[in-house]
Amino acid sequence: MSDDSNSDPLLEVSLKTLRLRPGLFLKIQRTGAGATVHEAQFVAAIEGKGVMLTPSGMDSLKTEIAIGEEYLIQGFTGQSDFSFTSPALNVFKAPFAHALFAYPATVKAKKVRKTMRMKTALPGTISPRGENNPLQVSIIDLSVDGAMVLSPRSLGVIGSLFELAFPIEVEGERCNLNLVTKLCHNTPGDDGQRKIGLSFENLSRDHKLLLNYFLGKVSEENPLVIEP
Repeated sequence: MSDDSNSDPLLEVSLKTLRLRPGLFLKIQRTGAGATVHEAQFVAAIEGKGVMLTPSGMDSLKTEIAIGEEYLIQGFTGQSDFSFTSPALNVFKAPFAHALFAYPATVKAKKVRKTMRMKTALPGTISPRGENNPLQVSIIDLSVDGAMVLSPRSLGVIGSLFELAFPIEVEGERCNLNLVTKLCHNTPGDDGQRKIGLSFENLSRDHKLLLNYFLGKVSEENPLVIEP
């Protein structure tokens, strides 16, 4: 779930409108006081028929789903927190471990970000603005407002300006973006790396269009809800 918050209302929407992506991490727990929370990943959904989830993590692999019991399922799309309750319909061990839940009539959703943030694995370089000393980084999520990168070292103080360069594909052609960014936060990551949060500064109209196109294409290529 997201830590962001705003004044947008809690709405009841259809699952289809959320445009969930395969592999999206979810929290799942049996309804009722004191139930243990486990992690799962979304696989797919058939509108009006069912929602397929697969366990995530070794602890979850040992968790038995009780057929017929009601479960609370929660997640974050990149823009909206959402939740719904659904009974477990069946559990399967082949061709992979997964559980089938009833397709919900509605989903409770609250928008907490103005723009979609997509998980990525893009190579990039970053350097202090005005300096030609690029450092190799990996962009692990991206939106039209900013990016999160994995860096082998800390970059500097909060508020410093940097130039972030990375490739995207637009209509089958490679396009290199070079964007001015501001360092927003700098936290420890895995394997000694640093997670660097960046916001884009003075983004041009053309760069906004390119980023929107790229993010929209990634979302379209990873649909979660299958039309019957």
